[in-house]
Amino acid sequence: FSIGHRNPQGLVYKNNKIFSLEHGPQGGDELNKIIEGKNYGWPIVSFGTKYNDGKSYLKNKNDFIAPIFTFIPAVAPTSLNKCPIELANYYKNNNCLMGLSLRAMSILIFLLDNNTDAVINVERVFLDKRLRQFGLDKAGNLFFDKENFFYISSEKDGLYKAKFINFR
Repeated sequence: FSIGHRNPQGLVYKNNKIFSLEHGPQGGDELNKIIEGKNYGWPIVSFGTKYNDGKSYLKNKNDFIAPIFTFIPAVAPTSLNKCPIELANYYKNNNCLMGLSLRAMSILIFLLDNNTDAVINVERVFLDKRLRQFGLDKAGNLFFDKENFFYISSEKDGLYKAKFINFR
């Protein structure tokens, strides 16, 4: 479908678009909007640095699609999904995606412009846990229980249930 991805950790299909959250090398973790037939540059282009000598990769080249957001320093992303209804309603004039991270130990909330898909803001909800995956239903969507909680797994700590109540 597309090439030049280093290590995709989460894919989500929303509003007829595909988004990917990917590990970069030593920094340069990326949120990408995936377009069929396009090249995203790995291993030639990255905002991260090389492991063996710390040298930079090319930052941009016209042949490749640039990420819509880059984390420097790295957050070690692990999962990506649509925002739960509380966040989606709060940010109803924008596209809302939610990711998880190991290194930043946070839920990552991405706000994207509905028309351009440009990232408006990335908010980190720090939980002090290395977050791994969202609980999913049989269709691969974020799972919600009867009380509208969603679930997150954490390395070495197990499963947590979460809900955004009175957000903001």
